Amino acid sequence: MSLGTADAGAGQIYYRLTFANKSGHPCALNGFPGVSMIRRDGSVIGVPAEREGAPGKQTVIGAGRTATVTLHTLNQGIKGSGCWRKPDYLRVYPPGSKEALTLRTTGLRVCGDRFTTTAVEG
Repeated sequence: MSLGTADAGAGQIYYRLTFANKSGHPCALNGFPGVSMIRRDGSVIGVPAEREGAPGKQTVIGAGRTATVTLHTLNQGIKGSGCWRKPDYLRVYPPGSKEALTLRTTGLRVCGDRFTTTAVEG
């Protein structure tokens, strides 16, 4: 799992979160992941990402291939509220999983109380 750099435009900021299938066989993901921003001490920052857009179709990820979701927030100052503290980690529950993946990151910044995720796309 990896998080891309911010892609900004017209007051919006998008981050590409990529899931990699490192197994030797295909796996299927369907729907939205659960995404939360976490501090080093394990406490949650803000609220988990809300779902944005259609649920999509089942995505089959071949061995060694990837699938992505898009995380969405706002530029600072676009909406009256400020920005959340930057996380030390992302806690991500892939669609259909009860086990979380943890990704170390300091590159994500959520502003304007907008934090959403799209469904998985192949």
